[in-house]
Amino acid sequence: MRVVVDNSTGGDVQLAVGVVSGLRDRGFDVVVQEPAPESMFDTSVNLVTTGIVLRVDERPRGAELTGIKEAVRAALLSANPRRRTRAVPVALGQGGRVLTWIDVFE
Repeated sequence: MRVVVDNSTGGDVQLAVGVVSGLRDRGFDVVVQEPAPESMFDTSVNLVTTGIVLRVDERPRGAELTGIKEAVRAALLSANPRRRTRAVPVALGQGGRVLTWIDVFE
């Protein structure tokens, strides 16, 4: 299954790196959307970002979703303690339809 780790807002580079690593270790085909360099100097951008979004082309099956959740939780647990409360959405395609949210509390 292909998973796009969308960090195009630049919300959390460290978390994105951890999630990418965890997903690849679990056999997922991973694509990363990095923020554009010019967005760092764009004053019209809201400074409160949504963090990362995982985008999938199809609804993950049980084992696939479990692997995605494990990778995200491991990355969240190794993150800065202030950021552990973040939840990471899994969205269907480029649209905003969220299939599930993943956090460390489940």
